[in-house]
Amino acid sequence: MADIFNEVDEEVRKDKSLALWNAYGKYLIALVVLIVAGTAAWAGWQKYQASRSVTDSAAFEKATRLVDDKKYADAAADFSALAKDGSKGYAALAALREAAALQEEGKGDEALKVYDALAADSSAPEEFSSLADLLAGYYLINNGSTDEVRKRVGKIAEPGGVWSAAASELVALSYLKDGDRKKAKQLLTELHEDAGIPAGIKERVGQLLDTLKDV
Repeated sequence: MADIFNEVDEEVRKDKSLALWNAYGKYLIALVVLIVAGTAAWAGWQKYQASRSVTDSAAFEKATRLVDDKKYADAAADFSALAKDGSKGYAALAALREAAALQEEGKGDEALKVYDALAADSSAPEEFSSLADLLAGYYLINNGSTDEVRKRVGKIAEPGGVWSAAASELVALSYLKDGDRKKAKQLLTELHEDAGIPAGIKERVGQLLDTLKDV
């Protein structure tokens, strides 16, 4: 990642913010999504393992193996079934994994529908419903408009939320994609000064701010 950010710095100094995003944004998003999704999976596993059923566990593991084998259509179908019929914790996790499998299959529009359904599900744990909106935002920043991104994650970015730091970072990146480097720097600076943000996000934000020193 260090080499990538060094190249980013050179591009920013040439005042090519939009070109910068197109070239490097996907690396930032991929890294954040991996961290966020992994955190969510672990949180869900810890929270619900005491009450999980053997059947749900087996179904989830089977679908996960299909993803590992790159059988995304089959995995999405299995996760979808578990999302509909599984226990609350497994259902929410399965919905997130279903959407991820659909994206891998190239069916982003269908993935967004899954995210929307989970985000609107009042019975789903809040950390998962808000994560659905966050991950939809990550998809839309490369496949939709930045206005859509900010609409999706604006509430999540409010202080105190479980995903507020990641959402705030995404909002800042959306302004960077717009070419509004001043606004992006302002938001990134505010985020970097927050003592409560996760170390991984703080490090990335610091690196991004280094590329915006001339703003």
